Amino acid sequence: MPLFHPFRPHPGVEPAPQDAAAELLLCALRDHLLAAGHELSRCTLKMAGEPHPLAVDLVDLTTGRLVIARGTISRPALQEAIGELLDLSGLFGNTLTKTLLVPEPPDSDLTRLLTTLGITRLWPRGAVFCEDGECPA
Repeated sequence: MPLFHPFRPHPGVEPAPQDAAAELLLCALRDHLLAAGHELSRCTLKMAGEPHPLAVDLVDLTTGRLVIARGTISRPALQEAIGELLDLSGLFGNTLTKTLLVPEPPDSDLTRLLTTLGITRLWPRGAVFCEDGECPA
């Protein structure tokens, strides 16, 4: 899929209010990474037995990063994102860094869970993106 095609909602999924926020985050990250010279991709995966293709929010081919975005840090949204990241990561042979793009850092208990599962957190801070608590100057 073209990088500038809307990222959300995924094909076959009813839009939720946080989908617009997730799309804004993805667009900001996409623009940031493209400006830094990264090669990016967005794709859908047609799976046997699935009624709709599985959409992949963003893959940074330069760094080997699979990115799934959420427009909220609510526990249900992050639980869903964890499942999506683990599922999609397996389909890519577990070769990509699993990354959750969120509007702000999640609570400490969710941060511990994400860390335990090997999922990095990424969120905007002005014109830069913080990763796992590290924010570029």
